[in-house]
Amino acid sequence: MRKLGTAFSLGLVAVLVSACGFQLRGASPVPPALEPLWVGCQSGVPTDLCQALKSQFIIGDVALSESREDAAHLLLVGNFSQTQRTSAISARAEAAEYELRQSVSIMLQTREGIPLLPDTDVSASQSYRFDSTSVLAKRREREEIERQLYDNLVRQIGYRLAPFDQRRIDEILDASEKDSGETSP
Repeated sequence: MRKLGTAFSLGLVAVLVSACGFQLRGASPVPPALEPLWVGCQSGVPTDLCQALKSQFIIGDVALSESREDAAHLLLVGNFSQTQRTSAISARAEAAEYELRQSVSIMLQTREGIPLLPDTDVSASQSYRFDSTSVLAKRREREEIERQLYDNLVRQIGYRLAPFDQRRIDEILDASEKDSGETSP
């Protein structure tokens, strides 16, 4: 009887969690209407960031295209920047804490070049403590924070793509057609 109660409880939790819209962290919110999707990273975008983005899409079962020509939609990633600023000073007037900030721009368009999501900036930041007596450990910590910021940017990019279901894409394309029809002689 106890096993039956446990199984029922687990089933109930599964139903409740799925009903509330919960997604596993590895799941991608990218709608199937964007597939196959081609991801293009401009020079200056760290390879690790671009790989993390593609890997997350693969984990989320997003169909990626190897070439622009075979893709239905293009995700263009560019203008990566990373800045570091002092966010706290020690009693000896040394940097005690830094804030690391990364930003990247994304644009989503159809294969024909019609923009679905115009050039949009996505950014992430995180603070970390600095100790001048353990520089090597702090360098490793900074590298780990950079990877965490990449992951944060990847999640934000996925969430920016989430609203692009087929209905929304069709609305944008219809509006684009009407605009181009009005400007034609």
